[in-house]
Amino acid sequence: MKKHILLISLAILLIAGKEANAQGICDPSGNILIYSNYDGGTFTINIDENIPNIRIGLCSYEQLNVTITGTYADNVVQVLYAGYNSGGGTSVSGVDAGIVEILEFPPVTLFDVDGYAYMICAYECDTDYVPGGCNTVDQAVDYFSTYLDGNIRYSYFQYGVFSGTEDMSDGGNCCLGAEPCAIVVDAGQDASICVGDSVMLEGSGAVNYVWFPDVALSDDGIYNPYSTPETTITYILTGSDTDGCSGLDSVTVFVNPYPVVEIMDMGDGNLMATGGGSYQWYLNGAIIPGAINETYVATTTGYYAVEVTSDAGCTVLTEEIIVQVDPIANHYLNQQIICYPNPVNNELHITTSTALQIEQVEIYAINGQMVLSIADLQMATNSISVEKIPAGLYTIKVLTNEGIAVKQIVVE
Repeated sequence: MKKHILLISLAILLIAGKEANAQGICDPSGNILIYSNYDGGTFTINIDENIPNIRIGLCSYEQLNVTITGTYADNVVQVLYAGYNSGGGTSVSGVDAGIVEILEFPPVTLFDVDGYAYMICAYECDTDYVPGGCNTVDQAVDYFSTYLDGNIRYSYFQYGVFSGTEDMSDGGNCCLGAEPCAIVVDAGQDASICVGDSVMLEGSGAVNYVWFPDVALSDDGIYNPYSTPETTITYILTGSDTDGCSGLDSVTVFVNPYPVVEIMDMGDGNLMATGGGSYQWYLNGAIIPGAINETYVATTTGYYAVEVTSDAGCTVLTEEIIVQVDPIANHYLNQQIICYPNPVNNELHITTSTALQIEQVEIYAINGQMVLSIADLQMATNSISVEKIPAGLYTIKVLTNEGIAVKQIVVE
């Protein structure tokens, strides 16, 4: 019924012809032209006045096809469409395509309880009229005032189809709306979460709140909804107070993936993990104190796992793997290698039988980190300085020409 009444009103306006634009030019020093309706249409804008830096705002629920022509068409520097664009065929011709931007239902710049939260259509010149699903005059004017640089020369709002030619010199019906007022709205701090996690957004500064887009939100109409996005997203918060004054702010929720972790048993108790920024090794479900490196040398048979944390703070605990460690697996080699004194605080002597050739000695801390490696050892008795090694329990791997022996020492 409402649409039928409005169409009758439109017929009266069409009969009146150019009298519909009786107010003509709202601001003679302005350079912004606004054309907005509900039913779209095909029409021509004739730029017949030599005004510099002309900027044109277009809005409709239905498809608009606009041709810009006229003696001073080259003075047009920007054309912005912001509406629903039902049918998806909105187009602007007659000017360089590089100055044309077509946006489908972008968020409004002015919250109004009587209007829609996105730019979709604006057709009624009465600033007190409730448009029922479309934008108010205030919202449309505020949007184009925000994104078009300059002052509004005129606005032209109507419900029905645009057709024929609109001369710039005829102006419009100058529905400029009420003087906007603003408040400071805060959408809160940017947040960083891992995939699958949630974060509570924290808006402030207003009484009424609308978050856009309504994606992965527990409620888009409260100040503190929970967000659980699958990918990084930026939300725009529009807020208003009891007087209808409004403001905008934005916040980004960064979504970080979990690290892809691989744990490898390199043999001889050598474990290696990849994929993270920090590491923590576990033995039989318990933390190994100090075992925080990519590598770990296992000295005890058991179930080993590693907790890997990415630089963004996302943590993965690997499944346990069984590691068989037998320090006397090669009983012969361990009998042939002698490390003394033990405990040691100065020089460690490693002695072997003349039948064995020591090729390399590696000393590992309890956290699995190698603290010393010496190669090309040829003598039956080798002396190694441990003065710079902190006190503690250490594992020594002695690589010989017949295999590996594992010993333990205490450095005092």
